[in-house]
Amino acid sequence: MNRFDLHMHSCYSSDGQFTPKELIEIAQKKGLKTIALSDHDCISGVKEMIRLGNEVGIEVIPAIECSTSIGYTDVHLLGYGIDLDNDYFQNLLEKTQVKSRNAFSTRCDRLRAKYGVEIDEEAILKEANGKNPWFVMCTHMFNDPRYQAIPDFKDYIPGGKRSDPAPVNFFWDKCQYGSDLFVYVPMPDFLESVQKIHEAGGLAIVAHPFTTFYKNDEMLKILLESGVDGIEAYSNYHTPEQNVYYENLAKEHHLLITCGSDFHGEKKPSIQMGEYGLEKDGSVWLERFKEKLKAAR
Repeated sequence: MNRFDLHMHSCYSSDGQFTPKELIEIAQKKGLKTIALSDHDCISGVKEMIRLGNEVGIEVIPAIECSTSIGYTDVHLLGYGIDLDNDYFQNLLEKTQVKSRNAFSTRCDRLRAKYGVEIDEEAILKEANGKNPWFVMCTHMFNDPRYQAIPDFKDYIPGGKRSDPAPVNFFWDKCQYGSDLFVYVPMPDFLESVQKIHEAGGLAIVAHPFTTFYKNDEMLKILLESGVDGIEAYSNYHTPEQNVYYENLAKEHHLLITCGSDFHGEKKPSIQMGEYGLEKDGSVWLERFKEKLKAAR
């Protein structure tokens, strides 16, 4: 059985911890034979990761996790096997980073207005030191004794049922479209991003779809007509029922099935590389994925 993990992040991501070298060392300890580095809107560490993997006999598939939008809904899109010299993907981070930073300031304003919390943006940005400031801000906010009695925070304070990782869960639970904390960030269009991945010789796979497409006919129609190649059916963000649902959906529509931990390190401490809720052998899915990847190239 080929143990694999097709979704992880390095220090080149705004929320990743480990260097490519450290990721390879972790993959060795986990007994993984095939992995993919899929940093957020960034391919800076991929060539280094491939070289290091080759040195120890670990196959590293080039990848990127693209921030995209379907209307007001954020959808993360994985691009596998893309040309690493492609101008669009080399410059993607610069385009999305500015929008994300501006959105952070607006989100702080919304949090202050709704909950009366004090947020020192300048201090938060300094402490984040170029990484995603949302994690730093949420950690301070949920650990502050002054705010732990706020009803909306009870699940995210230390020990709460959604506290690991609190910044990620709070964002997905409380800050999506329809909430008064929602901030529209005009990320690249989902359909255009699928096309960009294909133009760069890659495969487009929807990352951790969790509730976005789950039994949602309107969104499913967009997904199935978009030209995507597959779905990351098994993910740490899915319930067991969602894992099975997306596996069956992919099989029904002849889409590729991938599995990924979304390993980040300290920002998502409960997530371990190589673990994503799959309790059976997924080698057949991996081989089909690699065959399609070879054909795309």
